[in-house]
Amino acid sequence: MKNNTRITAEQYHPSPIQIRECKCGCGHEFQPNRKDQLYIDKRHYDFDYNQTKRKEKNKNRTATEKQLRLNNRVLEKHYIASVESQKKEPIKCYLDILKAEGFLTKNHTGVSEDGTNKFYLLYDYYYRLFRNTSNQLIIEIYKNKLR
Repeated sequence: MKNNTRITAEQYHPSPIQIRECKCGCGHEFQPNRKDQLYIDKRHYDFDYNQTKRKEKNKNRTATEKQLRLNNRVLEKHYIASVESQKKEPIKCYLDILKAEGFLTKNHTGVSEDGTNKFYLLYDYYYRLFRNTSNQLIIEIYKNKLR
């Protein structure tokens, strides 16, 4: 005699591979097509990669670029304010004022030397540091003329 009991779709999975939870952490369960499939699809894989491995790998780069953008904004602010009143270049101000706004001299995109002068390059501006007669650090701000 034949067994006529039917198996419903919820009870029977056509794949011998067990249902698993997506590795990205979304909490969705899926039926893998291959035994090495860990994610529902490429979008879930990309999300996991960008939020874990890539984010950790680029953590220092992100912090450095953030500081470079801040430095550029601070120089831009002082350059524009001084150019409107002085109408000449270079713009001179005390380094302590810029440091109070978050400016750091250790982050720059490059260094250029012109004789004894050493210029530190940023995206849109470059600057030179020197001490005045009362031994205070002064910064000279120049705008890149390439644009």
